[in-house]
Amino acid sequence: MNGGAMMQERWGEARVRERGRRRVRRAVILVVLAVAIVVLPPFLSGFIDGFMRNPSRNGAPAGEVVGIAVALLAVIVCAGVWGWRESDEVQRRQTVNAWAAVGIVGFVGHVILQMIERALHLAPMTEQLWWGSLAAGVAVMIWQRVKG
Repeated sequence: MNGGAMMQERWGEARVRERGRRRVRRAVILVVLAVAIVVLPPFLSGFIDGFMRNPSRNGAPAGEVVGIAVALLAVIVCAGVWGWRESDEVQRRQTVNAWAAVGIVGFVGHVILQMIERALHLAPMTEQLWWGSLAAGVAVMIWQRVKG
């Protein structure tokens, strides 16, 4: 009977260890992808310009910048999906709660700020609302961690 208990404990420890390895592997892959996306296109563009003996440019073309931004966004989305699949139900619930706080503050705050802006003839306060909803999400995440 003790052998079975020891086997269960080792099985659980192995799962935790493997999960940690997967997390580190995922982080390394994502960092390498992000660095490659930011570094390779300008490098290749400069290499091709030099090889073709084109005059140097003052800045990167807008298409190149947009392409890099879209590729980075794709890496971020893939990282989120990959991380979501690796997380357990408690982590998922905490994340959903934090995003719900961001959404509620943004949704309700938008209407309230519009009324205040019109009544007081103020400039749009969308940036302050964005920061406020971000702060609400962070506060919910911290509260959940502290509360346990």
